[in-house]
Amino acid sequence: MELDEERIVMITNAIGLAVLELRFRDELITEYTLSEKLEEMRQDETNVIGKDTYKDAEELIRTGRFPVI
Repeated sequence: MELDEERIVMITNAIGLAVLELRFRDELITEYTLSEKLEEMRQDETNVIGKDTYKDAEELIRTGRFPVI
């Protein structure tokens, strides 16, 4: 199944934002810390689409595969 380009951009932006936040806090960037940060961001998000984006980004970090629609 082909992924929507807009969805890929949103997932990439979510991961980039999480990496920057970890970096600015001088935290070690690992698969675990990145996944935890994305989960924290998902919980803070009020938009349903945003929540799904953070969930998909977290799954990508944990599994190394894009989530299937």
